[in-house]
Amino acid sequence: MKQKTPEQKLKGLCANIIRERNHWIHINEYGCNDPFWPDGCNMNLTRNHIISYRREIEEICEETGMALPEEYFLKVPPEVDNDYMANLKQKVRVERLKQQGDKLSRKKQKFVDDGQLEFC
Repeated sequence: MKQKTPEQKLKGLCANIIRERNHWIHINEYGCNDPFWPDGCNMNLTRNHIISYRREIEEICEETGMALPEEYFLKVPPEVDNDYMANLKQKVRVERLKQQGDKLSRKKQKFVDDGQLEFC
C-alpha cells in the first residue's frame, strides 16, 4: 500500500478537525446516545481529538517546512463539565447514568464559532 504524502496527511487531518468541531457542536445542542457516558464526557473526548489533530499538523508542518493550514487556527471548543447533558428526555439513558452515580448537569456550554481564527 502506498504511503500518504505529507500534503495528503494534512488534508485528512484538516478534514478531521472540521468533522470533530461539528460533532462537538451537535452533541452540545442535541446530545448523543452513548449509554455509559454523559454528553459532557463525549464532548471533552471530541475536544481532545481536535487538540491531537492540531499537534499532528504542527509536527508535519515542522518536519516539512510547510505552512500551518487555516484549519489549525480554528477555535477549539471549550472543555465542559463531564456530567453535562444536552437532553434529559432520553429517560432510559438518563436513569442508567444516574444509577452509575453521575450527577447530571444541564448547564449548556457556549461556543461562539464566529469564523474568527485563533492564534496559538
